[in-house]
Amino acid sequence: MGVLRNNKSVTLYSGETSVTALATSKSETCVVSGHMDGSVYVYDLGSQAHQKLFTHTCEPYGLGWGEHFVCAGNDSRICFYDMKGNMIQEKDYNDDPDIMDFNIASFNMTGDMVAVGNFNRFFVFSYNPKMNRWDEVGTNKVESYYSVTAMCWKNDSTKLVLGSLCGSVDIFDISMKKLNYKSKLEFNYIA
Repeated sequence: MGVLRNNKSVTLYSGETSVTALATSKSETCVVSGHMDGSVYVYDLGSQAHQKLFTHTCEPYGLGWGEHFVCAGNDSRICFYDMKGNMIQEKDYNDDPDIMDFNIASFNMTGDMVAVGNFNRFFVFSYNPKMNRWDEVGTNKVESYYSVTAMCWKNDSTKLVLGSLCGSVDIFDISMKKLNYKSKLEFNYIA
């Protein structure tokens, strides 16, 4: 944690290995960190306490915190964990030779949609609370895009902005369906 007044930093906690990814909770009161050994820790900014939640199968380069935690890395798998650190769902892409390392993940503001970046593509998952699972709602392949290195959502979750290894910044419309009502109103369905 940094103190801007005197340009000093304060160590929240020290892990055994380097940090590969960080994400905040929806309430922005906690921080989750992924480490090189696959361990994932959560730090509460209010109580200043930290604890190890779980160990992922590889280095979690793509890490996010929404309705659940999402972890993805160089093993071509996307895993969802509950708040206690139990794996609740796994999506394995090892049988597809076009899918390489996952390197970034980003939840929308409400935490019910997540985008995960890969080589020349990104995946979008939506949470289904009735079935308590994450459904893949879209995959977008962009030739010669290379690695997705940065990602963020528009506040209303209708657009996703990506940055690539080659320096391009692109915006994608995530809408499922758009309807015009009497040429005055536009309904935008995102989930």
